[in-house]
Amino acid sequence: MSSSGPTILLDVFLTNQRRKQMIEAALAQTELPPEDYPVYVLVGAEGPWTPTGLARRMEMPLSTMLFRLGRLERRGHAERVPNPDDRRSYLIRLTEAGERLLGDARPAFRDYALAVEGRLGSGRVDELRAALEELRDAVTAELESRA
Repeated sequence: MSSSGPTILLDVFLTNQRRKQMIEAALAQTELPPEDYPVYVLVGAEGPWTPTGLARRMEMPLSTMLFRLGRLERRGHAERVPNPDDRRSYLIRLTEAGERLLGDARPAFRDYALAVEGRLGSGRVDELRAALEELRDAVTAELESRA
């Protein structure tokens, strides 16, 4: 390992920049802001969520998640509903308008994403997924060791 060259984390950053470009290209014909796309997907596909649960799922601070969810609510794409498991909290789900928007956007992005996976091949995708999990675990371990 060279101490003067770029780290693997720079490669991750650069890959994330390309991922952002891909989301922007895929969603160019929709009204869904690219930076909110993952929130729409998780709320639409896995929801409804409590804001705290969604923040944990996306590994974001709760304050960031509340900001993002507020944007969806102001657009009329998400709504709060009572949480049957905890009356002190609420669940967030997509409205019909939010579901329609996600219905337009998701196939466009999945087309790009599946094409990328096709370029790699299924075996390589599995290897990369495992390597990324290993990298995330190493980052977590380093953070915990310095806390």
